[in-house]
Amino acid sequence: MVIMFIRQIQPQPYSLFSILRSGPIAVSLKPKSLCKQPHIYSYRHYNSTTNRGFKATIGLELHVQLKSSQKLFSSANAKWDESPNTNVNLVDAGLPGALPQLNPECIKLAARAILAFNGKVQSKSAFDRKHYFYADQPLGYQITQQRHPIGRGGYIEIGQLDGLSYTKQIGIQQLQLEQDTAKSIHGVYPDYIMIDMNRAGVALLEIVSNPDMETAEEAVLFVRKLQLLLRHMHVSNCNMEEGSLRCDVNVSVYRNGENKLSGTRCELKNLNSFKVIRDAINAEISRQIKAIENNQAIEQETRGYDARKNQTFVTRSKEAAPDYRYMPEPDVPEICISDGWIDLLRKTLPETPAAALERIKAQYGIAQEDVETMLAEPGCVEFYEKSAAGRNAKQVAAWVTSEVFGQLAYRNQRLLDSPLTFIRFGQILDALVADKITSAQAKHLLIAYMDGEERTVEQLISSFGWTVISDEAELQAIAKQLLDEHPKEVAGYLKGQTKRLNFFVGKLMKATCGQAKPQVASQIFKKLLEKLR
Repeated sequence: MVIMFIRQIQPQPYSLFSILRSGPIAVSLKPKSLCKQPHIYSYRHYNSTTNRGFKATIGLELHVQLKSSQKLFSSANAKWDESPNTNVNLVDAGLPGALPQLNPECIKLAARAILAFNGKVQSKSAFDRKHYFYADQPLGYQITQQRHPIGRGGYIEIGQLDGLSYTKQIGIQQLQLEQDTAKSIHGVYPDYIMIDMNRAGVALLEIVSNPDMETAEEAVLFVRKLQLLLRHMHVSNCNMEEGSLRCDVNVSVYRNGENKLSGTRCELKNLNSFKVIRDAINAEISRQIKAIENNQAIEQETRGYDARKNQTFVTRSKEAAPDYRYMPEPDVPEICISDGWIDLLRKTLPETPAAALERIKAQYGIAQEDVETMLAEPGCVEFYEKSAAGRNAKQVAAWVTSEVFGQLAYRNQRLLDSPLTFIRFGQILDALVADKITSAQAKHLLIAYMDGEERTVEQLISSFGWTVISDEAELQAIAKQLLDEHPKEVAGYLKGQTKRLNFFVGKLMKATCGQAKPQVASQIFKKLLEKLR
């Protein structure tokens, strides 16, 4: 186990054995007695800044993990979520003499993102060293692109399709490649942080927006649309819950009529969900307005957000901000990209979510809400279109957005991670349409395939002994018996309590072990009950 004291100016050297062995590295924290407790601010939430004579200026900095098989400057596997300290090599560990070598796959992924935002891929870009020492940064500096980023410009448009009453373009200032840090694991041992080096050196794309947003809702929409676009461009999975998409927010407020950049900016760090982004921005806006109304100065500082208390708190003041001492990276040459390469890449870009939305609505005649639901799930549009080929497109959409998505939510699973294939899903629907199974039985088959079942639909139907009772005379006899057994419910229906019909259908489905079709059962009960009037 390697132990480092954060208070020291110079890092203690790692041993190669300690870095490469499986298991996190322990790093000592300051003694609790020396840790300054953060001051927490809590103010009631104001729904609108404009109603109080204030407006907000909001800008975002997002870090996106690129979907690259290897790290940015090393050949190590980029799967950061495997056993601790197994995907790390000499470059990632920062050992002397280990030189970085740029991964060209990351250049391509970054360029795809830039083009998707309608930005400009720079013909020349270069890397810099950002110096700071912390336990999760073994090099003592981060390789990034401060001065000459790979991309500039671009925008994301939000508008009426997003629930707004107006349309707005939110500009992107720059996009830059950089290394990720190692993962810090807190709470395992008192006063220690465990360090997992698997994430060290994984490729990140930092996306810096212009300060064009005025509300928390606009900021959340920006992040949602960015996430959706990058997923469809196959740049990143952008899963916020696992850290593949991280968000920092800069917030300031100003009085109506003043320059929108006249307020003092505060940065909110490490916001990891859409709800947290929205709540943290609103809480910070409220805090700043309250301070100005009380004639208190707003200090430029970095702040965190406590979701349980809906409070922001100081983590670092401007005076405590480090001097990163940027310098050109001497071991990585500048990147030179030709216009021909960019044009060729542009032709290979996938369909954008906006274009897919309009096409699918027109081609399949399904509701916009269903299309948007499928677009939000990675891989779902392709799954749907393959499943809908030669079938009732609306029925397929209904099953995907209700039954399939319901199972995914229950299992906390992504469609791409599910064993369900469009072939098996299509076979279930074919059997349902052909009256070989009921809708209840079709749902059982869906669950079986999402559990990893490998037998065909026909084999499962045979093994379960499922048949659909299509003889109406047989069903009518069962229905008459049920009516005789429940005179109270019959009387209720005849008095206008039409929901009693569902009671009888449910009883019949139970009596037939789900082998009757609910629609047929409903029609039979309606006829029998009407005769009793």
